[in-house]
Amino acid sequence: MKKLSCLVIAMFLATTAITGCGWHLRGTMQVNNISSVHISAEQRYNDFYNSLSRSLKANKIDVVQNATDAQYNIVILGQKSDRRTASVSVSARVSEYQLTEEVTIMILASDGKPLLSRTTFSSERVFDFDENDVQSKEDEANLLKREMRDDLIRQVVSRLNSVANRPATAVAPAEHDAATN
Repeated sequence: MKKLSCLVIAMFLATTAITGCGWHLRGTMQVNNISSVHISAEQRYNDFYNSLSRSLKANKIDVVQNATDAQYNIVILGQKSDRRTASVSVSARVSEYQLTEEVTIMILASDGKPLLSRTTFSSERVFDFDENDVQSKEDEANLLKREMRDDLIRQVVSRLNSVANRPATAVAPAEHDAATN
């Protein structure tokens, strides 16, 4: 009985410490002051678009089809995937590949005013390659690409959150550059 009460107290203290320090599961974030978003993209309904839409919905943000109905508009200007040789073995065979995923976006207000000028987010990973196990290494590369896409989505949602919660007196980067020139 004494062990059980000690265990309960220890679990309570651990839970309190974890939640008190701001710890949260990876992929979850607190998004405030955003009710609806429209996503504009040349290549609609690809993996990145679908994952971004799911992430916004998971954060209780409506993804609307019409830009005029949205509080914010995320414009996906470009997306790029790259795979290049990172290192070779002494026998001049590929031993590592470097994967790069990039997305370039803009964030606009409902009236079309730029809140975030053209910004490129990128994620890179290096993985070992074994020519004797090509299929599993391709599977590993695909898994890394999904993780990198998720990382890009976290960056986009985080930037959207910071733009949405920026003080009204703050000047958007594009406006600031135009004002200083």
